[in-house]
Amino acid sequence: MESLSSAVVGSRASSFYDCSQIAVANLDVMKVPAALVVGASSQACNVTTLQFTTPSSGHVALQTYSYCGGNLNITSYIHNDDYNKVVTVYYTDAAGDSTPLTSLQLNYQESVGNTGWEIWSAVTPAYYDGVDELLNITYQATDIGQTYHEILNADVTASGAPAPTIPGPPPPYASPLGFSDDISEYLEIASGSQPENVLSRMFLNINPSVSGTASGVVVAGQSGPSYPSNDPDYEYTWVRDSSLTMSVVQKLYHAATNSSAKSQFEGVLFQYAGARANEQIDPNLQTGLGEPKFNLDNSVFTGPWGRPQNDGPATSAITLMQFAHSYLAAGGDLQTVNQKIYNSSAYPSTAPVQKDLLFVARNWSSPTFDLWEEVEDPTQFYDRIVQRRALKMGVKFANLMNDSSTAATLNEALNAITLSFDLFWNPGRQILLYEYGPVLRGKSSFLDNAVVLGLIHGYAHDGFYAYTNDQVQSTIVRLATSFIDVFPLFNSTQHDAEGRPLGIPQGRYPEDTYTGTGSVANGGNPWYLCTAALAQYFFTAASEYNAAGKFQVTNTSKDFFDYFAPAADVTVGKTYSRNSAQFNAVVAAFKGWGDSFFRTVKFFTPSTGRLAEEYNRNNGTAQGCPDLTWSYAAFLTAAFKRASLNGQTDYVETLANLGFAPN
Repeated sequence: MESLSSAVVGSRASSFYDCSQIAVANLDVMKVPAALVVGASSQACNVTTLQFTTPSSGHVALQTYSYCGGNLNITSYIHNDDYNKVVTVYYTDAAGDSTPLTSLQLNYQESVGNTGWEIWSAVTPAYYDGVDELLNITYQATDIGQTYHEILNADVTASGAPAPTIPGPPPPYASPLGFSDDISEYLEIASGSQPENVLSRMFLNINPSVSGTASGVVVAGQSGPSYPSNDPDYEYTWVRDSSLTMSVVQKLYHAATNSSAKSQFEGVLFQYAGARANEQIDPNLQTGLGEPKFNLDNSVFTGPWGRPQNDGPATSAITLMQFAHSYLAAGGDLQTVNQKIYNSSAYPSTAPVQKDLLFVARNWSSPTFDLWEEVEDPTQFYDRIVQRRALKMGVKFANLMNDSSTAATLNEALNAITLSFDLFWNPGRQILLYEYGPVLRGKSSFLDNAVVLGLIHGYAHDGFYAYTNDQVQSTIVRLATSFIDVFPLFNSTQHDAEGRPLGIPQGRYPEDTYTGTGSVANGGNPWYLCTAALAQYFFTAASEYNAAGKFQVTNTSKDFFDYFAPAADVTVGKTYSRNSAQFNAVVAAFKGWGDSFFRTVKFFTPSTGRLAEEYNRNNGTAQGCPDLTWSYAAFLTAAFKRASLNGQTDYVETLANLGFAPN
């Protein structure tokens, strides 16, 4: 989580480019990750200068541009009319087409003396699609509601070194096979074990013992005015985080056979449903049900923030529909579900699901901030896939509740949202884009663990973007390996003390600058929940192959298998069935990699067993928000998937029957 209090984003200064031909000296540019500029050389760029000095009038003027070595480099003068600014250059690709991908957001670099002008710039790899013509530059002064343009219609000619070829994954540094005893021991449920510790720590954040806390809320982490750490201030209940945490509680409720523990979980889940309903009717909502967070008394947070966040209503509805099914399976009655979970029309103060589902149906294509609360775009992969799952579940659930009108509305939106996903596959990059839009916050790789988390939270178990989808696999290998050169930690620590491989530490995205308390160049860190998500991905993918009894390799997925299962030596176009050497080798590799990523979580967890938000990119020390609730939830869901793959059918039941100590 990161407050989006300003649209001004810090840049990474670099001397990566030979700027000897730029007419304005001492101009910093944003650094491009080395993995994205393979093949670039020190050949000089041909830089076109349109504005040699600060403008005498106007609000925006493009200063220089070049397309060198496959990278588009833009600098511009922007008049300081407003604190919050969004500056975007629009261009056409090599085919002459203008799409949401052919635009580039610039970043503040420096002020120009006492002139009232600022230098804004950006550089991004553009060779995937090419550049033909700069169309215009648009400057939005968001606080004062003004937008300024400069029409360019400037032809762009490539210079410098030839554009690099798209880099493939590096050679694998390890080839783990099968489950490991150390992870089996680590995840064993026993007194004082890490799973028991994680369960207890997670429940400390549900109905936390903070004065004035409303029933059913989840504090995002133990950091804020009521806790020893006050930076960052996470003493709020986020709609998304709460729903993901309560999804774990739902799994515990479903599995529990101890009547006391089951009753505890049921009570908490009904409290959560009531809290969500109260959030929906708060009179101070600024963006409707897209409000991202609330105070612990369940009143809406009204300060500046990245809003709306339209994934929350979807994930909340998913969790509560799952709870309703488990409640009915345990002998609960349909009328209680109607009054306390579903029917928002008749019971607006207690039943939130119908209202959340209808919000998703009517707003799935609307602008929304991403799950990291940093960038706004109407086409976010994470949002779309959790919204699709909510709608698919919602159609069946509405029919179960004899609400055919709502079911019809949801089904119409489901069909429309399903057709929208072709936008996300980018054949040039061979990845699923985290968002179909311009380069935002310097995320020129378009790689983001939001895609993996989207699968975990949004897969509807209907084959639509399954874990073993070849586009998913191509994305996974490029995302996972993108952090190899980003985190110094990994280059110094690839194995534990016994020589067992550690999975690549996973951050939010390669260009991240968020330290847990602020943003600095090269400041982004690995996150426990992102690393656990990769473990869960491999356990789930192995389960999918076991269920299918076969798999096929495509040109799109070949890099994935070559990196994560080289011993299988698979061939494009072939189908491998259960009990073949290749099938067994792939499943064993998935188990091994899942354990390796879990081993990374274990290795960098402090001796207390407490999971913060991040661990330091250089030395692995926990930092950011202490006791992040989402970290605990991610740990448990990954452990549950491993146990299922390992045939431990009573694993979740055993943990659930421990119950929890009320706060």
